[in-house]
Amino acid sequence: MNSQLRKNLLFNTAGSLLFYLCQAALNLLVTALAGVTANGMLATAMTIANVCLSVASFGMRTFQVSDLAGKYADRTYLLSRYVTLTAAGAGCLVFAFVNSYSAEQRWVIALYTAYRLIESWSDVWHGYLQKAERLDVVGISFGVRGLVTAGTVTLGLVLTGNLVLTLAALFALNAVYVLAVDLPLARGHADLANKSGGSVWALLAECAPLAVYAALNTAIPSVPRYFCERVLGTEKMSYFNNVFLPVLILQVAVIYLFVPFITTFARLWNQKDRVGFFRGLVMLAAALAAMWAAGAAGVALLGRWGLSILYPTSPEILDYTPLLQPLVLATVCTVASTVLCHLLTIARDMRGLILGNLAGLAAAAAVSVPLLRAFDVWGAAFATIAGIGAQALCLLAFLLVKCRKQFA
Repeated sequence: MNSQLRKNLLFNTAGSLLFYLCQAALNLLVTALAGVTANGMLATAMTIANVCLSVASFGMRTFQVSDLAGKYADRTYLLSRYVTLTAAGAGCLVFAFVNSYSAEQRWVIALYTAYRLIESWSDVWHGYLQKAERLDVVGISFGVRGLVTAGTVTLGLVLTGNLVLTLAALFALNAVYVLAVDLPLARGHADLANKSGGSVWALLAECAPLAVYAALNTAIPSVPRYFCERVLGTEKMSYFNNVFLPVLILQVAVIYLFVPFITTFARLWNQKDRVGFFRGLVMLAAALAAMWAAGAAGVALLGRWGLSILYPTSPEILDYTPLLQPLVLATVCTVASTVLCHLLTIARDMRGLILGNLAGLAAAAAVSVPLLRAFDVWGAAFATIAGIGAQALCLLAFLLVKCRKQFA
């Protein structure tokens, strides 16, 4: 491993994790400094912003950095991103006004989504840096923006006590950072004068299956949260998000551990190594079972204590400690689905990938309202398990069909 690759791995991993942890801490900060109701509004905005971010990014980053032959020009990738950003932003505003949200909630949705869409805007510039093997710069950018995010929310709420003004400052500071730092650094690695290659619309059409998959995959866990807020209100939504937070951090950490092994699965698939591939699947299943057992034991022993440490100013959250158990199972299902999506991508089964995600979305949409009405906020956890569980089972079925053909 050369020195630049070591720098890339170190800085990109550390910076990305720091950025995610600072984003996850927003719920803690808003609950502590602005109250449960304000955090419920933010949680609703987060649910909508996640889907908009998937639409804006269009599943294009991997396609961009692997386009070594230059089928599409750097300029084309940039222009296509402006198209998807515009579509995602417009969709966010339409959704906010179609639903019967308060004026304050609509501002929170619009500003938080705008802040998250900066990630998609910077993503295409980070793609130029990645092709130049400068992921260390990308990692540093993520780390700095993570700290800016946490600092802005803390200072904004302390000084103003106003979530809308705080989110406006958050959006502005992150946009300024990308303009002042990311763009100048990335511009030197992008040939934006070149207009050769395919058109913007050809690029969007070629990446459309990846975009559909990414949007569906994000929407599955978002559907129960959307209905949670609609059926039970913003406070219950806030409690659900706050209890989910420590489990969500575990989920991201575990996915980071699993993803590097995707390269091994790709090699085994291309070499048609049936024994090695299925041995890897069995090891994956065993790891997921161990994760479930360890997570269930951990929250049973330490869950209430952990929530009391995270939310010292909101003791009522402790009443929702039992939510941790189904959320651990939801996390295991999510990790399984994420890995299976990668494996189906390796197998180039885009049809199975999209149909599996559609099945999960349909399941989540069908059971969310009945489960919420029957089990209150616990219904959101059960609906999440149902949606992601159905997704994982369908993805596994499609993968096994592809395996039968690949290893025949």
